[in-house]
Amino acid sequence: MRLAATFSLSTAAAAALVLGLNGIGRSLWLDEAWVANSILQPSLEEMFHYREWVQSSPPLFLLGSRAAVALLGVSNASLRAMPLLMAVLAAAGMFRLAARVLPLSYALLAVTLLVFFTAEVEYSHSAKQYSGEVAASVGLLLALVAYLERPGARRFAWLAAATAIAMPLSYPSVFLLPGAIAAVYFKDRSRAAALAAMAAAVLGALYVFFIRPNLSGELRPYWSWDPETAFSRGTLMALAALIVLAWASRLPLWAWLACVLPCILLAASAALQWYPLSYRTRLFLLPCYLLAATMSLEALSRRWRNAPLRTAIPLALAAAVAGLGIRAQLRADARVPKEDPDGAVQYLQQHVGPGDLLLIHPSVGESFRLYAAMHHWSDPPAVFGDTGWPCCPRGRTLRPHSYNEAALLADEDRMVPSGFSGRVWMLYTIRPTHWDWVGYDESKLWRSHLADRGCIVSAPFREFENLAISWADCVRAK
Repeated sequence: MRLAATFSLSTAAAAALVLGLNGIGRSLWLDEAWVANSILQPSLEEMFHYREWVQSSPPLFLLGSRAAVALLGVSNASLRAMPLLMAVLAAAGMFRLAARVLPLSYALLAVTLLVFFTAEVEYSHSAKQYSGEVAASVGLLLALVAYLERPGARRFAWLAAATAIAMPLSYPSVFLLPGAIAAVYFKDRSRAAALAAMAAAVLGALYVFFIRPNLSGELRPYWSWDPETAFSRGTLMALAALIVLAWASRLPLWAWLACVLPCILLAASAALQWYPLSYRTRLFLLPCYLLAATMSLEALSRRWRNAPLRTAIPLALAAAVAGLGIRAQLRADARVPKEDPDGAVQYLQQHVGPGDLLLIHPSVGESFRLYAAMHHWSDPPAVFGDTGWPCCPRGRTLRPHSYNEAALLADEDRMVPSGFSGRVWMLYTIRPTHWDWVGYDESKLWRSHLADRGCIVSAPFREFENLAISWADCVRAK
């Protein structure tokens, strides 16, 4: 049995590693690029309080990513090394966690569901903190279950340490703390009070030094605009299914507190519009949901008299999940980036002349800065636009559909002065979601306004995923 458990753990970790490595070298897109730029800042202060963008990544994730870059050098892969490590640790930890409370076959099902979950795979090779949030939840649950098994001083110290590490790695781990503290309370009231006090102290320090300086009133309008962040019927159905399963299987009290309660708290926060509920922001709850669901299924299966069948069914489900997951990854081709500013910047570096102008739309501003630096393009003739910003640059008031044509034309006149002769290059996104946020496609107005000023404008060159390059030849532009 021990050999089978070791093999299962190793297989789960290896699967997470292989899935994460597939596509780890692809170009970083805008959401990753600003995180990468903050990681590459000269000082820790500038990293934690990035001057260009509101820093929403937690400090421990940033420190780990900075260490990976220092060790491996700057590259697309090194900027994603920390997320990949977190995904592998989450897989190994999830198996250890599930194996403590479930038979081996159900533990294998639980970890397979986690490893091949589409969003978990995506963020295992994305320079964002979400796989770290999954790992933090797994670590906290593992420490809690170990303590509840044998509530001694040493295991309580491990639980306190896991709590202290989880919060600076994953801000939303606070959703797990009420249930964890309540579960400890039923074992030892004084330790529950100590854990609550320690957690409050850590959270207070995080708020003062990292969260408050990076708060932005623009996040809430962005969440409200994005339909993916809203409380949905699917969310309600998933929560209801978990509660029914947990009730029907007579799930233990600690599992209700540690696994089901965080799901209820997040759903309530989303319904009250306190916290966004997108596929990535709820990823940290996946270990809780999967552990409660598989525990419930295993408890219900005990009512079957056929013991071999009780073992065969979860193994068959795990094999089916792995097969479907592999098929989905092959069909999706993780090597294709969401955007390809890496290729676009290399193309521009080869073709933009010293007397040319290069207009950079804010939708790709952070991406251009990152790859211009990575490719040692020290003096690009770049002029950065000031309309059509995505969410959420520091110090700017943004709302969806708040931009207007007059402001854009005035901004382009600023970038391309009257009387300019030469070639004007334009780099911009063609992601429909960005233009939906802005309210219209500003790149079309860029091109049409230059044509109105007497320039000969090319059609968009779209060789780079979700990005386009246009150029205009001007002779004494109006």
